Amino acid sequence: MENPCIVPCKCSGSVGYIHFLCLKNWLDLKVQSKEAGNITTHYWRTFECEICKQAYPYIFKIGTNIYRLVTLTKPASNRYIVMESLPLEKNSSRTIHVLNFADDNTQFKMGRGHDSEVRVNDISVSRCHAIINYQPNGIYIQDNKSKFGTLVLTREHKIKLDSSCS
Repeated sequence: MENPCIVPCKCSGSVGYIHFLCLKNWLDLKVQSKEAGNITTHYWRTFECEICKQAYPYIFKIGTNIYRLVTLTKPASNRYIVMESLPLEKNSSRTIHVLNFADDNTQFKMGRGHDSEVRVNDISVSRCHAIINYQPNGIYIQDNKSKFGTLVLTREHKIKLDSSCS
């Protein structure tokens, strides 16, 4: 099945079903993408059903097939990281950042300030909250003496956290 009918939300009856590619194409029209240097940011103001307001998942699994609602273009080098800004509970927006490390650009500032390359619009995030560094032995996230500290959630153990400032 290349384009199965899926149930992406809490809606029931005939309005609860949609073709996967119809939903994917609709979400592709709603995304705003911005490239700035070695960072690409994808932003959806809403990533939810317009009727029941349930947020859509990124992935659907039907049998052994996996269907991805969001397709990201990965950088040619393998020196990159994909980060998601998790929304507040009542906020259905989604933001995904793709950071591409280069020989002349091995670190990015993350925070809510204007001088941060990775912008996070959340009052609990400091203006310069953390520094993300690429080193040959891994990617490090260093807390920048932020008020509430830095929490890192990973799926793989490729990110190391260093809470000391140098």
